[in-house]
Order: sequence, then structure tokens, then C-alpha cells
Amino acid sequence: MKRVLFTLAAFTAVCAAQSPETPTHQEIAPIKIPLGEEGTLKTISMDRRGNLLVGVSFRAPAGAVAAAKPKLMDRLSEASRAGDAKAWDKVVTEATVEELQEAMMSADQETRGEIMNLLSQEKRDAVTQAMRGGRRGIRDMNPDARGGISPQLSTDHEGHAYELKVVSPDGKVLSTWAMSDGLMPKMIFGCPDGAVYVAGGGKLAQFTEDGKLVKMVDTDAVCGQKATASGICADATHVYLALGMGNSTRATEDLYKFKRDLSEPKMIVERQFGCCSHIDLRVNAGELLIAENSRHRVNLFDLDGKPKTTWGQRDRSSIEGFTACCNPCNIDFGPGGVLYTAESGVGRVKKYSPDGKFLGLVGYVDTTKFDSGGQLAATSCYIPMEVNADASRIYVMDVRAAIIRVLAKKS
Repeated sequence: MKRVLFTLAAFTAVCAAQSPETPTHQEIAPIKIPLGEEGTLKTISMDRRGNLLVGVSFRAPAGAVAAAKPKLMDRLSEASRAGDAKAWDKVVTEATVEELQEAMMSADQETRGEIMNLLSQEKRDAVTQAMRGGRRGIRDMNPDARGGISPQLSTDHEGHAYELKVVSPDGKVLSTWAMSDGLMPKMIFGCPDGAVYVAGGGKLAQFTEDGKLVKMVDTDAVCGQKATASGICADATHVYLALGMGNSTRATEDLYKFKRDLSEPKMIVERQFGCCSHIDLRVNAGELLIAENSRHRVNLFDLDGKPKTTWGQRDRSSIEGFTACCNPCNIDFGPGGVLYTAESGVGRVKKYSPDGKFLGLVGYVDTTKFDSGGQLAATSCYIPMEVNADASRIYVMDVRAAIIRVLAKKS
């Protein structure tokens, strides 16, 4: 009888372990790397050696940032000391809404009135709305707001420097690449041949695997506006870059295809909806997969942008669907052509076949930092994920906690 019970218990345990809803991985100690003052993580990717490529931002040491533009109130004070009323008026009328909002918070009542009287009605309304904490205003009225995103909702600050850090799987920083000419490592993709592509700040650049800059192009010129780099991937012949506008669930991204030397850009897919200008994409077996997170689905195209099929749906009851605001937020391919998905809000990682068959739950990362109110929601709707060569480790970037969480395969 005991043997029968033992056999039954063992059989039950095996069945439970084989259930697609049983996690195959568990969270272990995260990777923490030194970031410096006001340091933030921008994104992660993986090179062909299995090292993480980590985009970071931090406040540059004093003197490291050349010729930072003086604050608006300082420029106004200088004009006042010079007794130049025309210069004072010119400083006000040419100021951005972000600068005006900052000045209004420190100016006395008389100066605030003088500033507002010089503004157009449209700009005055934008400043008023921004002062009230509304999301309209800066995003809609400031032509310098990249991607149409309010500087208040951006984690990019004046005086910040940008780097790409190469980090070993155990968290050791192996090398650091400085970014130049306005390039920001918002999106990174490491290729099997060693090439590394970096996009952000209106630039797209190609590097060697040792950090040597090969070529850089202006993506603002490509798309005709100051768009945000929203997603990137590459195959043997082309680079695919999503450029987005907007900061809500209805933000839209257009997809551009470049040759690997960054020549011959061409828009191949229009109006994919990615929350907060984040939309992940991958190429597999001659197909382009786009995680259209605002619509809770994955779209498949051929490599020229012709639609093929779509799968996925919003589902808060079944593990097979996608929950929370905008998911799947990020995707990556593991061994055997298995597609891994990461869901923001719940910190859940799952796996599917490329055509959408649910293959099982991988695991969860802690969502305490993701869900806390300490930072803006826009930054939490982005959890880049990388799967290592044998899928024994899944790396998930936690924007808010500024760490890389790690899921390890259970023994």
C-alpha cells in the first residue's frame, strides 16, 4: 500500500512539474552595476559571447558636459543686469515650455506676470496646463520634445552622460563604451556576427563587438521628425528600427528597414501601437515579429513589411493571454526558435511558438519596484529581456530599481 501511495505521489509530482502553468525558472540574486549619480538603466541586449550590453545614463561629473545652456532665470537675470529689454523679451519668447515651467516655479509674482504677458495664447495655455500637472501642454506644444513626449515624463536630463556597459553573466563590468554626438543607448541589439547596433537621441549607430564606432546616421532626417527609438533588431542583411511618437497607450511606431551598413532606409510598416513609445521586435525564420503591446498581441510580417498573421489577446483570467496595461511588453527568442515574452506590471515571463502556441510559464520576477509609485508609469512599461544560449538564465531589466533581475532554471 505504501509503495502504491509513493508511486501515486511521484506520478502526481511529475505531472505537476510538467504542467505548462508550473514555472520552469525561479528568481535568483539580481545583477547590480555601478551607475553614478542619478544613474538609470536604459535597456539591455546580449552579445554573441553571452555578455549583457547595458545602456546607462548618469549625471556627468562637473565640467564633463561642455557649455550647458544656462537656466532661463539666469538668462533673464543677465539681460536685466545689461538693461536690455529686447533681449529679455527674446529670451522669454524663445524659451521652451519646459524652461518656462521651471522658471515659473522659482520666479516672483511680478516676474511670472511679465513672462506670461509675453507669451502667445497657445504657449500660455501649455505652460498653465504643465503647471497643473496635466499631460497635455509640453507634449503637444513643445516642438523640441523628442517623440512628442513631455520632458517631465522623460528620464533623460540635461547634464547627463550616456554609456554602453558590457557586463558578464555574473555581473562584472568588462568594458564601457562612451556615447558621442548625441547618441543615447535607448535601444541596443547584439548580432551573432559580433556587430552591435545602438539607437536613441535621433541617432542610429553601428559598433564592432569591441566598441569601435563604425558608422552613425541621423534618424530624425530619415523619418522627418524628432521621433523616439522604440525598438530594434537585425538579421544577416538588414537592421529594423521602430521610431515612435507619443506617450500613451495610443502612441504609434513606424518601422524602418536599413541595410546592415545603415544605408537605404525604407519605412516598411506603419502605425504599430506601443505604449509609451516602446515596442519590441525580432526576426526569425524569414519573419518579422512585432510585440504590439497596446493591443495585447504579436504581429507577424514578411521582411518587406507585408502582414502575414497576428496572435494574442488581452486575458486577465487565463495564463495563455496577456494581462495588465500593455503586453507583451518585450520579447526574445531562445534555443529551438522558442519565443519568450515579458509582461510588465506582473513581471511574468512565458514562452510560445512563433505562431502563438502557448508552451508554458517560465517564471516571475519581483514586481514590487515595478508597481511602486516612486517613478512615472511610463518607465515601468518597459522590461527588456534577454535569454541566454541554453535558456538557463533569463535576464529582465527592472527600470525603477535600476537592476537586472535574473531567472534561473530550476534543477
